[in-house]
Amino acid sequence: MIDAKLVQSLPQITPPVLTAYLETNPADSRNLRHPARYLIWLKSQAKGLEEGLQKNELKALREQVHRLEEYLTENPPQARGVVFFAGPEVWQSIPLHVDTEDELSWGLPSLSQLLWLMEEHRPCGVVLADRSGARLFQYWMGEITQQHKERTKVDTSEWRRKDLMPPSQPGVENIRGSHRDAFDRRMEAQYVRFYAAEAEHIREWADRMSLNPIFLAGPPKLLELVWAELPKSVQSRTVLIREDLEHLSQADFHARVESEVQRWERDYEDDLVDRLLGNADGVHTVLGVDDTLAGLQEGLTRDAVVEHGIAEQVRQCTECGWIDRTPDAICRACGGARLVTGLRAVLPQLARRYKVPLEVVAEEAGAKLRKAGGIGAWLK
Repeated sequence: MIDAKLVQSLPQITPPVLTAYLETNPADSRNLRHPARYLIWLKSQAKGLEEGLQKNELKALREQVHRLEEYLTENPPQARGVVFFAGPEVWQSIPLHVDTEDELSWGLPSLSQLLWLMEEHRPCGVVLADRSGARLFQYWMGEITQQHKERTKVDTSEWRRKDLMPPSQPGVENIRGSHRDAFDRRMEAQYVRFYAAEAEHIREWADRMSLNPIFLAGPPKLLELVWAELPKSVQSRTVLIREDLEHLSQADFHARVESEVQRWERDYEDDLVDRLLGNADGVHTVLGVDDTLAGLQEGLTRDAVVEHGIAEQVRQCTECGWIDRTPDAICRACGGARLVTGLRAVLPQLARRYKVPLEVVAEEAGAKLRKAGGIGAWLK
């Protein structure tokens, strides 16, 4: 799982540094060849970075490229992608379990793609509940990790057993009739007590990790009991899977969670874009690059939505940081130089700076938003 604190520290890396995003998916047969596709691409792209460099910097670049080639040859990545930050004073690799685009740069650490991927993939929660206890998982960026496990502790040794029939087999007790019902009620009361305590733990965990949605899976009868104990704030973002998933292998469990997440995301994104487009009156919401960027930077935006494949170019002032699509090479506000950059490269940082949640939508929802400018936002 990606360490958020590590990502926050990356801008402080002393340049120059080689940043390499590589698509290394082992499922692609080209990545299983010798040399692998990503190694061939790396060598080819590195040649392009050498143009115009001074002798000392050219030597430093070649050293880091060779260092990376050597590492990749000896340690073929097993993840779908990986990003490296390699320099005289740093060596950092982050495996990426989501689709990654090949990218190579020299100079300042390039964080745009990493931040974009982190915005694009929402952290989700998975709760497995059964009679033995509860297990809590986080699913994010293609990875699933267990974060909590609590077993039920039901002690029946002190319960009155005058109602028990003689054993039909050695060591086996039978409970009949109304006494069986009384025993079941006492057992259920124990589960209610256990999951009432776990419900508060789930709420605290989901809020602290900003998990949405939360998938709750388990036997149908028990699932209803657990659902009833959850706070309404958690129920509103919880999806029920009326099936016991405990028996699945790790690979099958991962695949099942991934399919449930993708199904939820399609429905969620369709609804999100429909609501955005349905309220596009310039008062409640705005659409298009120009109005959305202005609203973000003026502090008027509370939530923003962008199409996954947006490819707009913008200009950013090197002094005050203002971003828009006007063609001026000099900033009208402060006189600073304005450089052309991709909207994807600056949007995640802009959203973080102004503390505006950024939703990235794809497939049908993305296509609908593309027709309306590819980006929009709700206003405060």
